[in-house]
Amino acid sequence: MRRVRGGDGVDRADDDPYRPNESDARPEPRAARTLPAATLTRWLLPHGLHRRAVSVRVRTSDDAYDRGDPVPIAIELRNPMPFPVTVRTRSPVPWTWHVDGHRDASHVPEPLPNSETRFTLDRGERRRFTRTWEQCFKVSETDWRPAEPGAHTIGAGLAVEDPAAHGVYDETTVRIE
Repeated sequence: MRRVRGGDGVDRADDDPYRPNESDARPEPRAARTLPAATLTRWLLPHGLHRRAVSVRVRTSDDAYDRGDPVPIAIELRNPMPFPVTVRTRSPVPWTWHVDGHRDASHVPEPLPNSETRFTLDRGERRRFTRTWEQCFKVSETDWRPAEPGAHTIGAGLAVEDPAAHGVYDETTVRIE
């Protein structure tokens, strides 16, 4: 192996096609001028189409659980479209989950900040979240009560006005025995 002295340590010979040429001979690359796809689709497509493109899915690993067993919840937000979608939400928290209509399984939920933001899903993007319901409801700042046996509805949706009517809400029912 031949050691090259000086320069940048690379043997640059113009007569050998498998060796690099002088770097000064190449023109400098120019920056590509592009518009982000999410911005473009937000400007061109109606907001209703953005909401309809997002699907929400809530699943649990089983339909029935013994009393006291934690209930794992899987929430999936998906954009099946070949373009990014942006949904206006009424809170910086883009989605919430509920048990029997109580957000985060709490009878005393903290209010969500009321400032409109945007939630963007890239083309074909799927986001998955997991939560665990311990079969308890928060009834005060320090008190949790166990859920009664029977059917309980677990739901999740985007933080928009009436998510069920806009199609960005899903729910499933589990049974506590």
